Amino acid sequence: MGFKWWISLFILVGSGELFAEEKCSKPLLANGFFSNTKMSYKVWEKLEYRCASGYQTSEGEGEETVQCIPEGWSSQPNCAKKFEACLAPGLHHGHYVTTQRVFRLNERVRYECDEGYRTTGGNATEETECRSQGWSSTPNCTKFACTLLSSVEHGGFHPKKKSYEVGDVVQFFCLENYSLNGSELIQCYDFGWSPQPPVCEDRRKKCPSPPQPPNAKIPRDLRIYGNGDKMHLECQANFKLRGAEEIRCENGKWTSPPNCIGQWPYKIGEHIVPCGNNMYTCTYSCLFLTDKMADAAILDLENNGSCSPPPALENGIILSSSLTSYAAGSSVEYVCHRYHLLEGPGTVHCKQGIWTAQPICLEPCILDANEMSHNNIEMKWRLEGELYFLHGDTVGFVCKQGYVLPPSTRESHLMAQCTRGQLKYPKCVVKDPNENCGSPPLIENGSVIDSVLTEYDHGLSVEYSCSDHHFLQGSRMVHCLKGQWTTPPICIEPCTLSKDEMDNNNLILRWSYDNKQYFFHGEYVEFLCKPNHFRVPPTSEFDFRVQCHGGQLAYPRCSERRR
Repeated sequence: MGFKWWISLFILVGSGELFAEEKCSKPLLANGFFSNTKMSYKVWEKLEYRCASGYQTSEGEGEETVQCIPEGWSSQPNCAKKFEACLAPGLHHGHYVTTQRVFRLNERVRYECDEGYRTTGGNATEETECRSQGWSSTPNCTKFACTLLSSVEHGGFHPKKKSYEVGDVVQFFCLENYSLNGSELIQCYDFGWSPQPPVCEDRRKKCPSPPQPPNAKIPRDLRIYGNGDKMHLECQANFKLRGAEEIRCENGKWTSPPNCIGQWPYKIGEHIVPCGNNMYTCTYSCLFLTDKMADAAILDLENNGSCSPPPALENGIILSSSLTSYAAGSSVEYVCHRYHLLEGPGTVHCKQGIWTAQPICLEPCILDANEMSHNNIEMKWRLEGELYFLHGDTVGFVCKQGYVLPPSTRESHLMAQCTRGQLKYPKCVVKDPNENCGSPPLIENGSVIDSVLTEYDHGLSVEYSCSDHHFLQGSRMVHCLKGQWTTPPICIEPCTLSKDEMDNNNLILRWSYDNKQYFFHGEYVEFLCKPNHFRVPPTSEFDFRVQCHGGQLAYPRCSERRR
């Protein structure tokens, strides 16, 4: 809303009572004029205003209408300078894809940010358009940072920093009796953290899927159970339960499960008998047994549905207790050893006497200090202790001081991915002393911001700035590449407004804000003829709007009007 000016007038009406009538005071307006000269306006009255030449309303128009409402003016009248050209601002940590620095209306310019920096829109490269109000989005490159990490309940992480840059690695840990659910190491990429941060779970209060004794009914819910959870077990048909009907999760382990003992209801002479959901072929022999011996008797059964114990998993374990036999439909869950990544289904099932496909545990990579030394590299970040990286993780390296990547090798080659326990280490070679650069080149009306050295390594850069009022054209960042500096910028002189030239040409300034000594290269200044003077043909009104170019202003000329 605009500013509020209230005038309260007390008016006597027929009833003799007084009421206050609200009004809006005429607002202030620079570089424009109102169509009405009234000093106050009633609620719902409208006021039209126009902007002076070279100015426009907030909506980009030459005129606009505002309305007095109970809260004040619907919007504050405003006339801003209208741009007919845009100057490309100085760009830190990035560069324009063109050397052009002055752009006309609707012209677009693309700029790119240095590695680790992002545009206004969060991209590596972006376009912006010159509009009458200025740039659609001001070119800017800011350092990319991953979101700050939340505190970990029952655990923590290191290192802790105020901000994390691309390539930073964070290692998580849990307190005693807690274990990580997720990856121990996560890395900051240009798209954020990967993988997602883990959580710490109380391993004392978690039990794996419940044990499944032979010939017991398979529980449907094979989830992870908490401390104190109970599971009721039943035997299949023709089997008798021996032991407790319930098992309980206590401190991460299940209490001992019961046994299901066969009741032998089959007659001599039968060969095919049902047993649960399976069919068995039976071979009988008649023996005289006591009751105790009968409990231990074994039927010679050829089982068409049960499975033998599941195969062992290299670099992994089975969560549940191992059984001698598993009924059809049973399942077991595998987990990998620390730092190993599970690939494939974590749960396998017994189907028709065969286990479904088993997962594999992919080995992690362990950083080899000897390999790093041999290849003249070191880690991009520093972490203490033996470092493990999961399969698929990316590890960032840098060349040791005095070493560089071989010619025609991209910087991306310093990133290596862990693949099944193997890391392909990048190699750096001894730097060629001929690739160093001397002091950066001197430029007229400008200088290097930091202290100047006598020698710079390949890949280093310096930043230039121009003297006051000078316009920097080109990239302010200059790089040392194989013994040569990239092209330095140019500092273009400003224009100095000359009162003598104005008097000689009978000129005055059109706008008071232009009454300054210097104008940047590319800026405009507008003139008018002095009173009783006129433009000298063939000059037109357009010629009285002059652009500063390379320190020069082309003054138009006016002559005195004869009486």
